[in-house]
Amino acid sequence: MATKNHYAFVIDVARCIDCRACLVACSVENNVPMDHTRIWVYDQGLQGTWPDLSRAFVPYNCMHCDNPPCTEVCVSGATYKDATSGLVLVDQEACIGCGYCVAACPYGARYIDQSRGVVDKCTACVQRLEVGLQPACVATCVGKSRLFGDLNDPTSEASLALKNAMSVTRLDYEGNGMDADPNIFYLNLPDTSSIKASDTFGQVPQSTLPRPSQYTLSEAGWKKVAIPLVAVAMGATFLAQAIFFTKQLIEGEKDFED
Repeated sequence: MATKNHYAFVIDVARCIDCRACLVACSVENNVPMDHTRIWVYDQGLQGTWPDLSRAFVPYNCMHCDNPPCTEVCVSGATYKDATSGLVLVDQEACIGCGYCVAACPYGARYIDQSRGVVDKCTACVQRLEVGLQPACVATCVGKSRLFGDLNDPTSEASLALKNAMSVTRLDYEGNGMDADPNIFYLNLPDTSSIKASDTFGQVPQSTLPRPSQYTLSEAGWKKVAIPLVAVAMGATFLAQAIFFTKQLIEGEKDFED
């Protein structure tokens, strides 16, 4: 979907020192519960053999995909791709906390806030963008590893970083009829199509990301049966309302003419 803005994160892995100031800034800015996080820094461990050793720390958050699998499975329409910014957002007033989007996300970038019964994730600090500020994680990144900007603007910091990059990697997920097309662009990421993820918050089991959608049997049944039924019911409700209002309008015009 073409959008007015095309916001994206550009992350230079070589500049990340794993200080995790970004995690603190994100939590404070967005009132994230202490036992959860919206963003991560994944330690890839030592790689290579002595003396040619290297170690990469990979900053990570919602990829704000062009084709987000999470929006397709959202029953209530709470998860959506914003038509102006292109960001993937959650209307927490509409979220019913079913968690289906959590399982659908190939990037493990969502969690359920049990205290509020809703899904939460990175919003790129949309409240800061609206007043011309950078996301909190970007503003506090001491190594300038995290960059953010509008790719539709060739002069944005993100666009210029991509233009001058020696190599760019996207952790794209293609499978089950999906092509996510994520909007985190990694610079200087070791040649790979996935990364190792470990999570002290318990939100993402140790695994490699991206991953296939992880539905339970009941969730799979929900997807195949309940969602189509809900869609049909919503369509029928809308049609009935349209017929009702049209009928009222016609009757009102007749009464007026009489």
